[in-house]
Amino acid sequence: IFEKFKDNKGEFSESLVEDVRGLLNLYEASHFRVHGEDILEEALSFTVQHLKSAVEHDDPNLSPTLLAEVKRALEHCLRKGL
Repeated sequence: IFEKFKDNKGEFSESLVEDVRGLLNLYEASHFRVHGEDILEEALSFTVQHLKSAVEHDDPNLSPTLLAEVKRALEHCLRKGL
């Protein structure tokens, strides 16, 4: 399922960076990985990097609500709450 987010080089597509809601959803999904699911490990690394960047640079495309969701997700990963 997650292969569709990768480009022809096997990297997560940089076009995903423009969709912060999508990045947040992928970030949350990556927390349900189990040992050996390398693609979800890669997804976690990719999404953390880009979500943190969006927050640090105060991305003007982010609504205050989405910005708050991203900050909350980065501070408290979804799985910890389960």
